[in-house]
Amino acid sequence: MKKELVTVVIPIRLEELPELEKVSLEQTLRVLNKYTITFMTQKGLNTAWYQEFCRGKATVKFEEFKWNGFNEFGAMMTNAKFYGRFRAYEYMLICHTDAFVFRDELEKWCNTGYDYIASLIYNSFWEGEGLPVRPILGFTRPDYYGNGGFALKRVETFYRICSRFRLYLDFFHWTRRIRNRGFLDDIFVAQLFPNLSSKFSVAPKSMAQEFGAAYEFWEEKDLPFTNKDHNTLPFGIHGFIKYHPEYWIPVIRECGYAV
Repeated sequence: MKKELVTVVIPIRLEELPELEKVSLEQTLRVLNKYTITFMTQKGLNTAWYQEFCRGKATVKFEEFKWNGFNEFGAMMTNAKFYGRFRAYEYMLICHTDAFVFRDELEKWCNTGYDYIASLIYNSFWEGEGLPVRPILGFTRPDYYGNGGFALKRVETFYRICSRFRLYLDFFHWTRRIRNRGFLDDIFVAQLFPNLSSKFSVAPKSMAQEFGAAYEFWEEKDLPFTNKDHNTLPFGIHGFIKYHPEYWIPVIRECGYAV
């Protein structure tokens, strides 16, 4: 059976979104409505509000998963069972409700052929030499770190790696829980997956900055884009509600939203 190219996957855990996240979802539906929108819902969540909000705007589906908290959500992002539910698609665009997409470039990015493209994290911590990695476990420092809240993944590749290395991943999460350690799946993937599979292809930094931005802690003058020129902005951004809303709100207003 021929696979569909891509689905937009939106994780949700609230029965109704806060106002700025409604803006994010409205923009996703407006810009990416020619693709199937798949809501990744927390088990038992009442989805009535989402069904009404999306009515007539896009084709939407709901896939229910069990996760409890941020760390367990991240662990699910390294579980083959999760990707197995999406094998009808070649790619998935993970698009959290604090992401904002500016235009439809989704097919273009799928056609680049990379297994993984994530939004470049603008945070000096992830640029620093002191970031701990554990080479003995296969962790290495990548050229850059990307944020998984707005990221494109080749489904079959993630399914294959998570299946093949299931025991390793299960052991890692078991030890992490015993030690009560947090888990950032996007940092984990960037550091480990290229070592688990030499064929795992990650878009270069120059492309990642055109794909997406997670502008966290960075000098504004050193950003490769500006909020004063839409033509310089990437395909999408992540974390605009938490980080530098004063920078992003004027751009979002120019997209037609009264925020």
